[in-house]
Amino acid sequence: MTKFIKRLDNNIIAYNQLTGKNLGIVFLSGFNSDMQGKKALYIEKWAKENNHSFLRFDYSGHGQSSGTINSTCFSDWYQDAEYLINKLTQDKQILIGSSMGAWIMLMLAKRIPQKISAIIGLAPAPDFPKLLIWDKMSGSEKRKLVKNRKTSIKYEDGSKNDFSYKLIKDSFKNLTLSKSITFNGPVYLYHGMADDAVPYDLSIKIINNFTGTKDVKLLLEKDAGHRLSDIHQLRTITNIIEEIKIKI
Repeated sequence: MTKFIKRLDNNIIAYNQLTGKNLGIVFLSGFNSDMQGKKALYIEKWAKENNHSFLRFDYSGHGQSSGTINSTCFSDWYQDAEYLINKLTQDKQILIGSSMGAWIMLMLAKRIPQKISAIIGLAPAPDFPKLLIWDKMSGSEKRKLVKNRKTSIKYEDGSKNDFSYKLIKDSFKNLTLSKSITFNGPVYLYHGMADDAVPYDLSIKIINNFTGTKDVKLLLEKDAGHRLSDIHQLRTITNIIEEIKIKI
């Protein structure tokens, strides 16, 4: 059952939580996605069957939480995640970050490592407003973005996302790959080589940025796209969790 929690700034965040005897897992969804996505629900079902605690939630401006996506940005979504993890979870958690959720995951690994036992990135997209949007624009495209306060990107699967100038500007102060990331737990990344939204070489950059841990793995699937939501891909994700469980 969906519950709601009010942050100190009066933002209302929607969440669903299971309580189990085994390791806690937190799912961090992507940009313009919510906690009702295939991956979140599949992992929750697996967690329930295997007696794991599990938390999924909607960022501010997403799903059933308060605000709008254009009035909020990464700083808000990160604060949502940190607040809920500190407020609602016990002991260390396995974080699973999908696309932009992996950006939040990396920031959490930097800022509250004492709450994290392992991290799993699914088509991870850290720093994407700068790396994948701003840095690829010409001068005239940047001026147009500033003037219109947003830009739109269409993908091969027919979907489209609007990205606000507020989000892009906010990303510059939240970059995770500009410095190395020190983390002591398992780091697993899973990326499709046919991903047209977030190129898989970004995952290679991420793994090269880690220090501390010796347990860093990258799984590439040749024909997989960005969503990683086919049934065999969902099973791969839970297999990764099973492999990590043995180690922590």
